[in-house]
Amino acid sequence: MGSRPTIPFFTDHNVPESVGNFLIKAGHQVTRLREIMSTETSDPVIAVACSHNGHVLVSHDNDFRQVAKRLQITQRQYQNKLHRIQLRCPEPRSAHRMEEAIELIEREWLLIRPDRPMVIELRDKAIYIVR
Repeated sequence: MGSRPTIPFFTDHNVPESVGNFLIKAGHQVTRLREIMSTETSDPVIAVACSHNGHVLVSHDNDFRQVAKRLQITQRQYQNKLHRIQLRCPEPRSAHRMEEAIELIEREWLLIRPDRPMVIELRDKAIYIVR
């Protein structure tokens, strides 16, 4: 594989600092929620901002699965626009899990199709990719 892609990540308020720090060290762009919005910003606003700007949302928040319902749009419409990494591991292990998965995440980023977003779930002992 050639040079590594630079991925624009957006970390939600519940993502440990260490995750963003690792992503920056790995050469990626990181925007932290608290840098541009209130930490009280609703999930639908965050989702729309990320999908509109092409950011990959990194979150421990399971509520993003319910955003489509609250926005009253179909999951297909919503999912085609929001790239996300769902951290489903203990928060103290988040940066370590991201480090273990970064090459896979970068490879998936290179495979993105216009009709499908990148959706990856990092669990403590498993990684799920939605294609």
